[in-house]
Amino acid sequence: MKIRHLVHSCLLVETAGRRLLVDPGGFSAQAVRALTPEVLGTLDAVAVTHQHPDHLDRALLAEVLAASAEAIVIAEPETAQQLAEPSEGAPAVDGERLLPLSAGTAHEFPATGEHPPLRISAVGGNHAIIHPDIPRVGNTGLVLTAGDGPRLGITGDSLEPVPEFHGIDVLAFAVVAPWSKMSETIDFLRSVRPVLALPVHDAVASDVGRPIFLRQSTHLAPEGTEVRDWPAGGVVEITAS
Repeated sequence: MKIRHLVHSCLLVETAGRRLLVDPGGFSAQAVRALTPEVLGTLDAVAVTHQHPDHLDRALLAEVLAASAEAIVIAEPETAQQLAEPSEGAPAVDGERLLPLSAGTAHEFPATGEHPPLRISAVGGNHAIIHPDIPRVGNTGLVLTAGDGPRLGITGDSLEPVPEFHGIDVLAFAVVAPWSKMSETIDFLRSVRPVLALPVHDAVASDVGRPIFLRQSTHLAPEGTEVRDWPAGGVVEITAS
């Protein structure tokens, strides 16, 4: 499994012979557009955890789908409903390419060659509370599983310790957010206890402020959990479960 961080919460995941782009939001537009045509043109899916613009840039999504004619869009149901209608600056997503995925359901890509099937499960269901006066939107975390390979969890905008995340091999977690406190992030890691935790949702922090959140997450993580920052180039490879 290869995971590339494309700024904030956007990830390019390559596993089981498949390529998935997760949460292509506005902060990530430049990094996504810088991908080679070979990569953008061979995506199997774009997965969207929720509708907020730092996770979904409609114009950017349209560009990605134009470049990758075979890619489907797997989206949280409220988000899928929005994508089915045109918006200012972006067309509707073709219904044949749009797959709503609600918590408790899954989509499976079939095996290809020597690669096992890839299963994408949706978990959770609600965005974290930003403020009681702000209506909550849907948020589906994702769990990617392929054979005996490492399992990858992606939280989206939630720190809910759903059972599917407990003890997971790799977890992309929101290290800092306007809706979270540092204590909540630490308690989430301690409850879930992933083997490897990778920080995302970090474009909302300044370059000098981000290390504060990463340092505390690292030092206060539970025993058995490695919190690892992205290396130069932003690519992490996991070769075994």
